[in-house]
Amino acid sequence: MNTIRFTNEAKNWNEAFPIGNGFIGAMVFGGTSIERIQVNEDSLWSGGNMNRINPDAKEYIPQIRTLLKEDKIEEAERLAAQSMYSTYPHMRHYQTFGDVWIDFFHDKGKKVIRKSEVDLPYLEYKAPDLQGYERALDIENAIGNIKYSIDNKKYKRSFFSSHPDNIIVYHMEADDNDTLNFDISLTRKDNRRGRGSSFCDGAEALQDSIIRLYGHQGGADGIGFELMLQVISEGGTQSSMGSHIVVKGAKKATIYITARTTYRSKQPYEWCLKTLENASLKGYEQIKADHQADYKKYYEASTLILDNQEDEAIDTLSTPQRLSRMREGKEDIGLINTYYNYSRYLLISSSRDKSLPANLQGIWNEEFEPAWGSKYTININIQMNYWLAEKCGLSELHLPLLNHLEKMHERGKEVAKDMYGLRGFCCHHNTDIWGDCAPQDNSITSTIWPMGGAWLCLHLITHYQYTKDKELMEKYYPILYDSVLFFIDYMFQDEQGYWITGPSSSPENIYVNKRGESGCLCLGPTMDIEILRELFSGYLSITQDLEKSEDLNDEVRKRLDGLPPLRIGKYGQIQEWQEDYEELEIGHRHISQLYALYPSSHIRPDKTPELTKAAELTLKRRLEHGGGHTGWSRAWIVLFYARLRNAEEAWDNLCSLLKDSTLDNLLDNHPPFQIDGNFGGACGLMELLVQDFEDELLLLPAIPKVLNSGEIRGIHLKSGGVLNFKWKHGEVISMELRAKRDLDISINMADQLLHIELKKGQTYQVSSNDKGESCNEL
Repeated sequence: MNTIRFTNEAKNWNEAFPIGNGFIGAMVFGGTSIERIQVNEDSLWSGGNMNRINPDAKEYIPQIRTLLKEDKIEEAERLAAQSMYSTYPHMRHYQTFGDVWIDFFHDKGKKVIRKSEVDLPYLEYKAPDLQGYERALDIENAIGNIKYSIDNKKYKRSFFSSHPDNIIVYHMEADDNDTLNFDISLTRKDNRRGRGSSFCDGAEALQDSIIRLYGHQGGADGIGFELMLQVISEGGTQSSMGSHIVVKGAKKATIYITARTTYRSKQPYEWCLKTLENASLKGYEQIKADHQADYKKYYEASTLILDNQEDEAIDTLSTPQRLSRMREGKEDIGLINTYYNYSRYLLISSSRDKSLPANLQGIWNEEFEPAWGSKYTININIQMNYWLAEKCGLSELHLPLLNHLEKMHERGKEVAKDMYGLRGFCCHHNTDIWGDCAPQDNSITSTIWPMGGAWLCLHLITHYQYTKDKELMEKYYPILYDSVLFFIDYMFQDEQGYWITGPSSSPENIYVNKRGESGCLCLGPTMDIEILRELFSGYLSITQDLEKSEDLNDEVRKRLDGLPPLRIGKYGQIQEWQEDYEELEIGHRHISQLYALYPSSHIRPDKTPELTKAAELTLKRRLEHGGGHTGWSRAWIVLFYARLRNAEEAWDNLCSLLKDSTLDNLLDNHPPFQIDGNFGGACGLMELLVQDFEDELLLLPAIPKVLNSGEIRGIHLKSGGVLNFKWKHGEVISMELRAKRDLDISINMADQLLHIELKKGQTYQVSSNDKGESCNEL
């Protein structure tokens, strides 16, 4: 359950294996004749900082509000497009770094003398005999492996991306009396067939062991970059030719690959040389050992084991074969468990201390102009990347997202002031490497939505709930304060006296008004209200914890108490807008009005039965009209059904996520590849088993019949506990709760309610065989 396995080399990027250390990532193809290692570095973006704020916006916002109140949708949207869109539509986007090519010459074949039908000799090329090919990604150790034989000569390789040593390692060995012969080179977006552009300033060999590719993009204030590798071989000969390194007759060879940009280093050339020098002195075996130790401290922070009842022969199948079986309707619990572990692997590999946050593709991107710029799309996608982090004991990996808010803060204050004429901090539905907060794109369905910064601030609140780290919260408190301050200024009262937002939208969805006009811009969409309910209440709680006496608090309470209630529409659904509009696309991928169900918890079966029923009808209506057709949307649906405690629907949708929206290498398929579905799907599986409401914990709240038994260890709770438990036949048979700080929590398992109070360092243990319980200090 910890291996992704192929029996063929990758035919394309979607079959390659991702490796990463938070900063440097690669997709490894496993070619036998020509190997491709496509490299990324998280800070290589398309250019420098831009000011895109439209200063005319603040003059026209009151007029746009008036038009929306009068239901003059087309006029409002036309004026908004003219006055509120940014002066340039696109912020910077993420880019591929370069490719490492290793040519083994195996496809050249052998010259064989044949005779023709007229008995004349001629030369014929015989294809090499490839046997026993296997390519595997060991998730437990974060190491890829390849083995095969060609013409009875055996070869094996291993590869990984080391965080301690800032380097990608690619190690090759030939067995017995066999030897390695290869040519290695670097290109940037070059498919080795003469098409495409290099987009670099040059490539060169520095000596017989080191080659580099370098360049600069985005103008004078853009980003310079260095991609550099070193080859260390044993036996045979090694030399440079042009910008290539040629190795002949080696028994072993290790390639060290590193990359750096001027975003992080003033002298990336020197940095890369020093990194390669350190790696070559340290050596392959020690780098590998340090890599595994570093990775496992995160990977082993928590464990999920789903007992597998299937035929053991399934484990011998390749991952594509197992996915194919699932598409035929067969169960594969082991593959579900692998998928969950793979999601944690991807987070550990794409988000580390001081790295940038995981973007739409984590750190793995093949293109110069990827879909949606492979940026930080913050109207759900980047948030979904981090929903699982705290619960799995990966709180440290959440920090890159929080750190990025620091960059956004100053830019967002400029947007609030220059675009809206207001105090505080604001961001829309995208941000980039520079923390750009101005509206992105010229798309009325998404561009004008001022809630992105507020939603990211909820991650500050969530992190604090788990850690109670007051020192860190003091650092970030000004960002939270300024987000709240913006909405104190931005909100206004409607005719019923409710405090609402606008102009805004319900992310990317389109409504139809009574006159048959379609529109996106509106006042007070449901998701805005739900986010602000979380923002204001979280702000007040943290302000109290930090013992801050802010003059803003009375205004915050006034807005919080005056928010509109959730409304049930004519189809029995949760209304998406303040008006009960029809939808142009009923099966839309965004289901924003159910934010209160997940990630928030204002809709709960045991507390809000009418809203729960309306949420169920909302989902049913979406799915009956084709909803869930993107990976991340299907993952969100799994989470919704888990919160509704509809175990079988949640399970069916989780299986559909793998069958319909997952590539053969188990990466999420939006399409194209987009990583949020991986993280959301894993989070959905965990939500079937554990639901954490801070002072209340539900165990197995939505356990499907097929998950008959299993074990969870190392789940972190908002209450300050760390939870381990086992279940069998759908019931908890043992549980252990360890207190990281003083805690007071109620635990509901199979309608049995336990109330537990622990002091820091104490544990609570109970099992189905115990007549009582035990509590001791560690």
